[in-house]
Amino acid sequence: MKKILIVDDEEGIRFTFKKFLTSENFDVSTAEDFDEAVACISETDFDLIFADIILRGKTGIDVLREIKERKLNCPVIMITGYPNIETASEAIRLGAFDYIPKPIQKETLLHAIDVALQHKAVLDEKEKYRTNLEAIFRSVKDAIISVDKDLVLLEMNDAAKNICGFTRKDIGNGFNTLSNNCNGKCLEALTATIESKDSVDLNSLECQLNNRK
Repeated sequence: MKKILIVDDEEGIRFTFKKFLTSENFDVSTAEDFDEAVACISETDFDLIFADIILRGKTGIDVLREIKERKLNCPVIMITGYPNIETASEAIRLGAFDYIPKPIQKETLLHAIDVALQHKAVLDEKEKYRTNLEAIFRSVKDAIISVDKDLVLLEMNDAAKNICGFTRKDIGNGFNTLSNNCNGKCLEALTATIESKDSVDLNSLECQLNNRK
């Protein structure tokens, strides 16, 4: 069951949203202000959040900002009874998924939810794929390094640390400055790959690097 949070200082809005969305088989929580909203998102992983822009004290924009600062993978739909370009622009700039003026019709609400949840499903799948790749990257026994077009070291796996003697402090430095104590074959292959924009095969490569510090 998808979890939805409604943040609105109007009790009638919270009650109406919760009753309707519960009947549509959603698990609905409500909050009347910023502090309650923060408490909710600290305890529950929501699939979608609706936040009224105008609240008592801090605004729905503050709720949106808090969600983005926490890097939560959760779409936020802003709702307001007083739509204007300034608040809409601020909401979009901060990453709001949608911006809906009150009063909200049931069909509009359900359509917005459907689109937002589809978007979240795509984001979740991408994150799952990224996590799986990260696990593979970290666990393979072959050394893997990532460099940019200028041969600046961007990332490495644990095998690269053990085989090549790299440390996390080396990230951000030019690969050529880190390879002075080996035979340079890795550097040659990397340079050729970047210049040709194609893979380079090496028949054999003997690493002569020992205890680089």
